[in-house]
Amino acid sequence: MDVILPDQLPGFLSEKERAHDATTTVAVPGGIARFSQQLRALSSLNARLICMEADEPVYGEMVAGVGRVLNTDVCALFLRAPTAPQLILEGITGAEMPAEHRVVGLDEYRRPAVQAYQEEYVVHVPDTSEAHGAEPLLHGFRSLLALPIIGREGPVGTFQFGRREAGGFANEEIDLASMLVDQMAYQLENLRLVRQLSTSRDAVIHGMARLAESRGGDIGGHLDRMCAYSQLLARRLQNQPGFIGIVTDEYITTLVRAAALHDIGKVGISDRILLKPASLTEDEFSVMKTHARLGAEILEDLMVTHGSFPMLEMGVEVANYHHERWDGTGYPNGIAGEDIPLSARIVAIADVYDALTSKRVYKEAWSQEDTLAQVAGLAGSHFDPYLARLFVLESDELTAIRNRFPD
Repeated sequence: MDVILPDQLPGFLSEKERAHDATTTVAVPGGIARFSQQLRALSSLNARLICMEADEPVYGEMVAGVGRVLNTDVCALFLRAPTAPQLILEGITGAEMPAEHRVVGLDEYRRPAVQAYQEEYVVHVPDTSEAHGAEPLLHGFRSLLALPIIGREGPVGTFQFGRREAGGFANEEIDLASMLVDQMAYQLENLRLVRQLSTSRDAVIHGMARLAESRGGDIGGHLDRMCAYSQLLARRLQNQPGFIGIVTDEYITTLVRAAALHDIGKVGISDRILLKPASLTEDEFSVMKTHARLGAEILEDLMVTHGSFPMLEMGVEVANYHHERWDGTGYPNGIAGEDIPLSARIVAIADVYDALTSKRVYKEAWSQEDTLAQVAGLAGSHFDPYLARLFVLESDELTAIRNRFPD
C-alpha cells in the first residue's frame, strides 16, 4: 500500500488544522449541567481505576468510563501489539467491532486510528462521507476522532471516538478528549508497571512451587496439569446454581495461579521421607502431613513481609486445606463439608486425579476409566459430591490436558 500522508486525505483535520478551521466547531451541549455530569463521570472513572487490581479487566472499564465522560456513541481502545506492527482492539463500547477490524496493521494509513498512532497527533474527521480515501473502522458513524496514547517511550496505542451524526467534535470536546487520553496514558503506564512487578513476583513464587515439586521427583507437567484441571472444574461451576457471582473470571484467574502452590510446604520435608520409594511408616506419614500447614505458613510469612494479594491469600487456602476431606477425616485440621474453602475442594480433586493417572517409582499410572470411577466413588466421603460429579463428566477435556502437559 502506498503511504498516504495526512494532508492527502480530504476530510482529515490534524490538531494544528482544527485550531484554524471554524467549520469544525459545534455547540457544546448541556452547559453547566453537562459539565457537572462530565465531572462526576470523570471522578467516578478515576476512583474506579485507582482501586482496581492489576488482574481485573481494566480496559473495558476504561473505555466505558471515557465514553461516558465524552458522551460519544462509540469509544474504542487500541494498543500496540507487543511482537508485531499492529494495533489490537482491547476494549469497545457502543458498537460491535467486526472481527476483521480487531487487528489493524500499522501500514494501514487510511485508518484514523493508525494515522493518530503513527503521526502522534489528533485526527478529526467531521464527516466520513466527505473524507475520500479514509477507511473508518466502523460504518454508521459520521464523525470520528482518534487520539494517540503517548507513553514514556512513545505511542502505545490510540483511542477512537465516534458519533452517528455529522458535524464533528467541538474544539472544547477535543481538548477534553485530549486531557482524558493523557490521563489514561498515565493509568496505562502505571498498569504496565504493576503488571510487570506482578509477573516478576508470581514468577518467583511459582519458582518456589516448582522447586518443591522437583524435590519430590515431579519435574514434569504436574503443576501445569493441576492448574488446568482446576481451571476446567471452576469453569464448569461458573454458571451453576449457588456459584454464580462467586466463581467469577477473577476468581478462576486467581485459582489457576494459586493451585500451583498446593504442595509448596514440601520444601520443608526431609529427602529421607520425601524421596522414599516405599510406603511411609506411621511416624513418617505424620511428618509428611505437616507439609500442608507448613506451606500455608510459608505463604502467610510472605504476606506479612511483602503484603497480601489474591494469589497468596488463596494459596494459603489451597496449601492448608487441599488434604481435608468432605467427611472430616482429612488433615491437618479435620474440617468437613463447606467449611473447607471452595478453592481447596477443587484442587483436592485435581490433585488426586493427577496422582492416580501419573506413573511414579512406586506405582503405575491408572487408566482414565479406573481413575474417574475412583473419583466418583469418593464423592461424599473424600470429595465434595457436587464437584466430583461435574469433574467426572469431563473425560475428554481431562485427557486433552494430560496430553498437552506430559511428564
